[in-house]
Amino acid sequence: MKRYCYILLLLCSAFLQADHVGLLVVATGRYIHFVEPLLQSADRHFLPNQDVTYFVFTDQNIDFYDRVARPIVRIEQQRLGWPYDTMMRLAMYHVHADAYEAVDYLYACDADMLFVDTVGDEILGTLVATQHPGFVGKRGSYETRPVSKAYVAPHEGERYYAGGFNGGKKEAFLALAQTVAHNVEKDLDQQIVAVWHDESHINRYFIDNVPDVMLSPSYCYPESWQLPYHKRLLALDKNHSEMRA
Repeated sequence: MKRYCYILLLLCSAFLQADHVGLLVVATGRYIHFVEPLLQSADRHFLPNQDVTYFVFTDQNIDFYDRVARPIVRIEQQRLGWPYDTMMRLAMYHVHADAYEAVDYLYACDADMLFVDTVGDEILGTLVATQHPGFVGKRGSYETRPVSKAYVAPHEGERYYAGGFNGGKKEAFLALAQTVAHNVEKDLDQQIVAVWHDESHINRYFIDNVPDVMLSPSYCYPESWQLPYHKRLLALDKNHSEMRA
């Protein structure tokens, strides 16, 4: 009887064991200044019941390891300039797939964001997207040029997703990253830049591969807006020209 109870306890412990989640952040140039408060807020609010590691892609030094509770992995990434720092980030994630060997889930988050309330296990899914706060109930601002790999035809597209927060199971996220990286490269070979860069390509991907978890704008809530959603992850206000300088 004791042996049976011990085996049952082991099985329950394995079932309840936390997943290992990676949070991916690209922060080259001045964007590094957002990262410490972002990660500190993630310590408090991002998947509190899971085992989380932060992966920071940057050309800057990280001197705040001791001020963030969870592990940080710094990945060297040179600054590419606007718009490539954003547009090429899915390629960055894909190139460094070996760094996530022990990870079960991957989530990508803009550097200039802040967790302000619990972002919990409700975000765990195979493929996870966030509704764009500017296009709820609207078709959205898709790429309209057929020459682009991000092209969305007039009869396609029901929900438009933000590029600021997405993810899912590691294999599904890396498939997204690989496809977007490939399509961005194909566009660049033709001297084409999609209208909203990586976000345009992500939206094309989500039409072809429908997410099983679709988050509300609570998870990409513009800081100065007033929306009928609970604030969980803020997209911070900033001077775009200053940050790109």
